[in-house]
Amino acid sequence: MSLFQKGLLAFGAVIVVAVSTVAVIAGYSSETAFRRYATLYSGRTAMTAEALITYYEAQGSWAGLQEALPQLVLPGRGRGRGGSEGTSTDQTLAYRVADAQRTVVASSTGTPGGTFTSAEVAAALPLTIEDSVIGYLAPELHWSATSALDEPANAYLTRLRWALALGGGAAAITALLIAGVLTRGIVSPVRSLTQTAEVIAQGKFDTRVDVRGKDEIARLAVTFNLMASSLEQAEAARRAQTADIAHELRNPLAVLQSSLEALADQVYEPTPDNIEPALDQVRTLNRLVEDLRTLALADAGQLRLDPQLLDLRTAVARVVEAHRDALTEKQIGVIVSQSDTTLPPVLADYVRLTQVLNNILGNALRYLPGGTTMHVTLEARDGGVVACFADNGPGIPESDLPRLFDRFWRREPSRSRDSGGSGLGLAIAQQIIEAHGGRIGANPTPGGGLTLSFWLPAA
Repeated sequence: MSLFQKGLLAFGAVIVVAVSTVAVIAGYSSETAFRRYATLYSGRTAMTAEALITYYEAQGSWAGLQEALPQLVLPGRGRGRGGSEGTSTDQTLAYRVADAQRTVVASSTGTPGGTFTSAEVAAALPLTIEDSVIGYLAPELHWSATSALDEPANAYLTRLRWALALGGGAAAITALLIAGVLTRGIVSPVRSLTQTAEVIAQGKFDTRVDVRGKDEIARLAVTFNLMASSLEQAEAARRAQTADIAHELRNPLAVLQSSLEALADQVYEPTPDNIEPALDQVRTLNRLVEDLRTLALADAGQLRLDPQLLDLRTAVARVVEAHRDALTEKQIGVIVSQSDTTLPPVLADYVRLTQVLNNILGNALRYLPGGTTMHVTLEARDGGVVACFADNGPGIPESDLPRLFDRFWRREPSRSRDSGGSGLGLAIAQQIIEAHGGRIGANPTPGGGLTLSFWLPAA
């Protein structure tokens, strides 16, 4: 059974139950009220009331009324058992009589007893003598008492029943049609979502569902489109990363293969000088594999950290000093600002943090031209420590800043690995900093250049 059929069946069941309940309750209440009204103001009831008033005037009270009531209640007009016109033996209409204090003094259906409620008094016929109430007369009407009503009254009840039946049927049909339209309006977007999901499952991630309205299903469609966009981006990133990894592996493997083939063919002698290029490529492959492993662990949330209390200023000074010779050789100046402000210690993995600093300074060695200067500053800010590495080099356009931490991204795609690296350094730095609960970013340096900065929370 489809969702549309289930929805329509549920609406239909509710509509049938609601319309039937309303029709039965309204019909029963209306017919009972009409029967009571018609009986209360019929000629038979009026004559019975006159007979009761005459009895009270003669007796001076209601004493003995229970025994005299069958003779005082006048039979209705109709056809008797013998088929003669005149009296009727109808026993479906009975009466109860209460005194002025609402106490029941006589009943056609049994022994008297009890009192009239306010509702019963309001529905009863008052018995009065000279504007003084001496009692109340209330008919006891049974549902089957059709013979107690005259022909016009019975015809009215028949029309009332037909009107309720036809009105209830028309209301049910109309409600079912409206329910069908509403159900289709609910099911149609869901069906569209299902069809789009089936297309996406086939690998067509650029498919989107039309968003209509502002209800919950429309918000679901918007979320679905966002999910499809994320899948499309993830698939594109996966393909690009696969291509990038293949590209990064191709050059070292090609060099390694050619070197080994030359040695195998005895083109070169197996001397340390001839084996060293092959070893360099093996080291390159090892670094690349280790970088990829680090990123895979970070993505899976399994990057192991050995946190300890660290003075970030000391850690930065050690890494800068380790790169001092290489920076001097390339004529890149590094100025570490010395501040008298005491920095709070950070809780970090020293090895991983050193890896981040090595990646940042390694990028400076790789990309900054000779004659440039990098200013390193550290300060306490926002409940942690901020480390800034600002250079006055050529920098990069602001449009490329969001991609600076993408994996394998190079501003110049044609740049070789020897001069441009693998493109994983800053991506790894970002993963390590975020694993420590910090954040890292890049901004243009005022006056030209690039500023890399990261923040770590204080211990």
